[in-house]
Amino acid sequence: MHRPLQILAGLTSLFALHAAEITSDDRFVSIGNESLRLTYDLKNGTYSGTDLATDVAVFANARFTVDEMGWKQPEGVTRGWEQAKVADELGSWSQVSITEIPNGGYRPTKTLHLRVHETLPYAVLGFSVKNHREIAARVCRIGIIDKAKFLPNSKLDKPQLLKGGAGAAPNRVETGTEIEAFNNLLVTGKIDGRRHSLVVGGLHYRDFLRKIQLGGKHGELTVTIEDPQGKRIEPGTTYDAVDTVFLDFSTADPFTSLETYGMAVRTANDARPKIYDYPTLCGWMVSTGSYGEGRPLNNSRELVGQMEIAKESGILNYTPVGIRLEPDYYCNRNTGDTQQGWWNDEYWAKYESLVEPYETFGKFCGKIRELGGIPFTYIQTNMPSNDFALAHPEWMLNNDITRLHAEHRHHMPFVKFDFTDPGFQEHTLKMWQRLRKQGLLGIKFDYPESGWCLDGGFEDKTHTTTTAYRKIFELCREGLGEEGYIHERNLGEYGTPCLDVTAGIVDLQRVWGDASHFEPEMASRIGLRWYKNRSVFGYYPDGKSFKKLDTDQRRTMLTLVGLISGRIELGTSFGRMKPEEQRDLTRLYPMFPGTRSFRPVDMLVEGRLDPAVYAYQVEDGWTQLILCNNHDEAATISTPIAGDMAETGSLGLDADASYYLYDFWNDKFLGEIKGGASVSQKLQPRHALVYSLREKKNHPQVLSTNRHAMQGMVDLADVRWDAEKKVLSGTAKVVGGEPFVITIASNGHKVDTASSGHEVTDQGLTRLTLASQKNANVPWSVQWKK
Repeated sequence: MHRPLQILAGLTSLFALHAAEITSDDRFVSIGNESLRLTYDLKNGTYSGTDLATDVAVFANARFTVDEMGWKQPEGVTRGWEQAKVADELGSWSQVSITEIPNGGYRPTKTLHLRVHETLPYAVLGFSVKNHREIAARVCRIGIIDKAKFLPNSKLDKPQLLKGGAGAAPNRVETGTEIEAFNNLLVTGKIDGRRHSLVVGGLHYRDFLRKIQLGGKHGELTVTIEDPQGKRIEPGTTYDAVDTVFLDFSTADPFTSLETYGMAVRTANDARPKIYDYPTLCGWMVSTGSYGEGRPLNNSRELVGQMEIAKESGILNYTPVGIRLEPDYYCNRNTGDTQQGWWNDEYWAKYESLVEPYETFGKFCGKIRELGGIPFTYIQTNMPSNDFALAHPEWMLNNDITRLHAEHRHHMPFVKFDFTDPGFQEHTLKMWQRLRKQGLLGIKFDYPESGWCLDGGFEDKTHTTTTAYRKIFELCREGLGEEGYIHERNLGEYGTPCLDVTAGIVDLQRVWGDASHFEPEMASRIGLRWYKNRSVFGYYPDGKSFKKLDTDQRRTMLTLVGLISGRIELGTSFGRMKPEEQRDLTRLYPMFPGTRSFRPVDMLVEGRLDPAVYAYQVEDGWTQLILCNNHDEAATISTPIAGDMAETGSLGLDADASYYLYDFWNDKFLGEIKGGASVSQKLQPRHALVYSLREKKNHPQVLSTNRHAMQGMVDLADVRWDAEKKVLSGTAKVVGGEPFVITIASNGHKVDTASSGHEVTDQGLTRLTLASQKNANVPWSVQWKK
């Protein structure tokens, strides 16, 4: 997953490196660029960071520690430094490495690496540890910034904090300067009337998680690279860590800094999460009475039947569909004997997940694919069947099954698989390879908390808890291939941290427990991770059912889950989906592509528990806008068109322009708005709508379509205005049998000729209607006259 760090040139004399300036004297060594500077005090063994644009000391007296959390060993140390130029996935860096060698005792030799790029606004922090003793050592906690004084000479007014959530961990904007977060953290506020922001978090991931703490009696900042088991370092060897930390305190704008961070994590971990560009029917959810329909559909025969209904309904004209069979026989039945670990057709059929005539995964996947669907399944991550553990005790943690008899919490058995064991790795990899050959395309890992093994017990002692957890998903990725979809349902249960450590392996994380309903925080938990959504992971809030939803509620759910998340999982079967429900669902497909997500522009507005305004800039002059009323009473939701986004929750557009606003779901033109004004709409309780906001031009322009909620982004192509010929033209991706309507603002022009039928509304809009008997890319054009 990671390209090894390359040392391009050792530098023994002091000079300004090509990429960044390094200076030193007898006591201090500094590295920086035009934006930031890091300075290490060789006498005291501490370092500081300064924002050069404002000359603000962001932190001071930071220590670099390795397992130093209590009793202090009395020996002295010798410190030295060297410089080099290094390269990784992110580019070429100047690096200062400060090494601390103990003069005696048992501490290891430790090296702090400070990297700065010539133009990038952030630094990268890394480390190495040399074990100079005759016994192996395990390092568990690296304080890469340990007990630093945060803003030692400044006061941050109205500080706001945002945790870097993962899985189902909550992440709303908080106020104050006290917080503990995994993965990453945003701190933003004002110093002397000027905005300052800090974004710090994990960058490269392999052996360790990241944890950030801010606050305490002395206002300290601590950033740790840690693991419950730690990394084993053999005698006389040096461990050069892959794991690094991203540190940006020079970018004032919090949105820009977080988005820079997200793309850096993507690049560092080669993360390429696949967009689930289709709805997926969950066999388990639809079969339950509380969440779905209470019908026994969660087996291969019934789910093939649902795929047949889907094909007959015509939904495949719009999008493929995923069908997930969940073999979820639980260990509280049959004396603990289940499918888990066996993972083969015999046992999946034994417990009635695979039934005739689709009694093998090959037959099930083959039929789903034949009908135009995408086959998925499910495993319980680390919950071995008792009979499998009996058959293979050597594949369990500690090679120990002596607690097989003991009652345990639901998905925290005492006997667990050892995913570091070579024999079990071979068994698991062959299973994934077999399923791939049988046609499987996606997997849901349920209860991944069971794979977070705090107490070790690994056959391969080189593993940390983190790498052993990653190995679960790495084996799956290797077996299913890059085209496979991998879903990590990490809910953080039983105190397990929700982490980003699977970046670059996993495609999708779930942000909520079992829930077929919708509520605002489901959207905001995803929306406030917009900078990682689509770029590092996909996120979604469990499956959703259409039952008991009126039209507005249904469209609200589809808007907020479909557009903000990018993934829809269904708890309503195709057999019971009403035509109007299916039509609304198809307005989301195909999902819009790319690594960017809707930005929660008002996340820092005081009093906003959940963002009410999300914006996605399609191109200059065109923004897709979601307005949400997250309250239980009707409310007017407003956002300034121009202005400072962090200050006012504005869209950050041109105050001197004018804009057209068009409501997609209600197919309604809402008029022209001046750039110095606000978009303001009254919404019913718990209601959301999507709008197209387009800068007014001096010629005819497209405002919307009826086909897709992105209103022309994915369903129109090659839209252009020929000023000489006065022709507006493009290509529409028309679905066979459905009229495709393009709404056009005439802007002082009249239609001369059109390639298809059209009408002019009483608001002066032109509506062009295209049709085709089958799916086709249909060229269209309208010639105008003044």
